Amino acid sequence: MHAADKKLNEMNRLGDMAHFPAVVNAGATANILLTLCVTFMLVPHYSQGYAPFIWIAIVLCVNVLPVVLLRFTLKPETVYPTLRTMNFFRDQHKFSNWVYLAASANMAFWILLAWALFSVPEIYSTALLEGLLVVAFLATFSPVLLRRRRA
Repeated sequence: MHAADKKLNEMNRLGDMAHFPAVVNAGATANILLTLCVTFMLVPHYSQGYAPFIWIAIVLCVNVLPVVLLRFTLKPETVYPTLRTMNFFRDQHKFSNWVYLAASANMAFWILLAWALFSVPEIYSTALLEGLLVVAFLATFSPVLLRRRRA
């Protein structure tokens, strides 16, 4: 079976994510970029102690809470679309459980990297933010960019 023909609940490897529709990758990318921008604004005010971990917890809760709530609507007859035909808003809660763990780990990585960089006063600048946004965009949206290049 081609990975793009797998149903959302049948995903079993990270490479399956390369078959999401571009709009799904765009949503995930926008989420990362927005979070990095807010992190940039928070660091000068909360750079001490446990602040980055509290921020990670808040972001992950905000990201996962809708999934948890929507999962209450799943029934045995729920239809699971294929990766290539999924709808970001209608189907975001239908992935295999490990996908949310991977997405949460990815978000935590970007927040920790940003927090570490933004905590260095000598390099804290909008130029640093812009550079990190470009890197995050390329890394997060790369499945779509590479898919288009191969086509």
